Amino acid sequence: MANSGGGAVVVPGHKVQEEPIHEHLDAYAEPEFEAFGLHDIVRGGQPVTAIVVDSVAGTPLVFSRQGRYQDAEGREHVAFARGGLYFRHGAKSESASGDDVRDFIKRQLDATRQQWLANIRQVMHAPDRAEVAIIETAERDEEGRPTLIRLTTDPHAPLYGQIDPDRSHPYRQKEVITEVNTRLDSRSVNAFDVLSVRRVHAITEETRPEFVHVPKFGSPQYSDAFVDWLVEQDKGDPRFFEKAKAGYLATRKRR
Repeated sequence: MANSGGGAVVVPGHKVQEEPIHEHLDAYAEPEFEAFGLHDIVRGGQPVTAIVVDSVAGTPLVFSRQGRYQDAEGREHVAFARGGLYFRHGAKSESASGDDVRDFIKRQLDATRQQWLANIRQVMHAPDRAEVAIIETAERDEEGRPTLIRLTTDPHAPLYGQIDPDRSHPYRQKEVITEVNTRLDSRSVNAFDVLSVRRVHAITEETRPEFVHVPKFGSPQYSDAFVDWLVEQDKGDPRFFEKAKAGYLATRKRR
């Protein structure tokens, strides 16, 4: 559904919980996806939960491992294969067709155009005396951006920088969880714990770039500094993750 531009899944009752959904997404799908919400509604006089799913951005979701289930007679079946790419076809989720891939690319191009227009508007509304700088350098990356610059102690000199994010932010969320769990004392955290911390403490690329980098295509990447910070917070307060989860759930009151 996320690959198809978003939508809603309606399930009976009001007992659906957000945490298990995050855990299953973390276990079975890549890249990282968190853009959904739960809404308690009434349909036909019966309580139901609407799981509202946003469109995925940049890269489509694919299954990272095989999914299996048992039928009523105990026989096992494969629900989806590792590496499978699915789109919504009416009431069913089915393997991607050429039209699905074309439509997905079109949605991404439309989103990119909108971002370009927004960037152009920012330049047009830049303050007086703002300048676009041309950097002279002998070292450039594959996209032509400068990777080496001359350093200076002049406080009036313009500031430039380019760091390889694969070195500065080498971890995906799964790897952050693994690294943190190896350093905690006989306890473990999961994807929902880390998500809760990020939300409650407003950790984003904009607010804490030393912790998070979001590539144009793919999952967010995290730094050693983020792992160290999580471990330090837990050592300072053994209920750190528990409090973060409670705080996040309090902001996610179902409507």
